[in-house]
Amino acid sequence: MEKNFNKVLGATFMALSGLFFTAERIAKRVADSIVESGYASQGMSTSGMTYFPSFFDNFFVWLFFFIGLLLFIYGFSKRFVDIFIKNLLHNDK
Repeated sequence: MEKNFNKVLGATFMALSGLFFTAERIAKRVADSIVESGYASQGMSTSGMTYFPSFFDNFFVWLFFFIGLLLFIYGFSKRFVDIFIKNLLHNDK
């Protein structure tokens, strides 16, 4: 478990980032649909322009993605460094 802990934690943080981003876009779409249905019930129309939040609008989305990416890279680099050192020490004997 300890060998893959950083990779799993990094992938979890990146998945959480994607989940937050998706949930934010879904909530925005539902909120805009409620407003549009209110206008439609009065016989009026709206502009139809929907502003979706971008990747950097929510602090937690890019923070979790950045932390996850760092942990993921660290998990792989640690593994490759350990393999390199093990092979280097093994070849010296």
